[in-house]
Amino acid sequence: MASMHTQPPGAKNIQQILELARSKLIRLTPGQFMAKLQSASNPVHIIDIRPAAQRELEGPFTIPSSCHSDKHQVHVIERNVLEWRLDPQCEARRKDVVDAEGYQTRIVVICSEGYTSSLAAAALQEIGHHAATDLAGGQKAWKEFLA
Repeated sequence: MASMHTQPPGAKNIQQILELARSKLIRLTPGQFMAKLQSASNPVHIIDIRPAAQRELEGPFTIPSSCHSDKHQVHVIERNVLEWRLDPQCEARRKDVVDAEGYQTRIVVICSEGYTSSLAAAALQEIGHHAATDLAGGQKAWKEFLA
């Protein structure tokens, strides 16, 4: 008899799911992210998917003024509603994020440490945002980079 902890046939553990998601992404290190913000001719939409409690504990995600912070936008869209808010075909979409450029919207997803953001960015690619990616190391790595 199989243990209740024996993985069912065809199932993947979370590490396998994370590796599959990341294999689809061109993840950005904090340095690469900074360079992207400084050189981007069009706005980059940074999507902070951290739950409210994490944002309160860790602080808001901020962009230094040297990165043209007036051009780029940080949006708080929690993970549980992400696909609905960023699907250009969805009535519940965030028009301020996706209506101007649709599926060409430049999206970088951030979370606390860069795990959940990888899964979220891969899900956004599945709905058509093929250039969606995430910040490796998340808010924690970004704050360390800026320090």
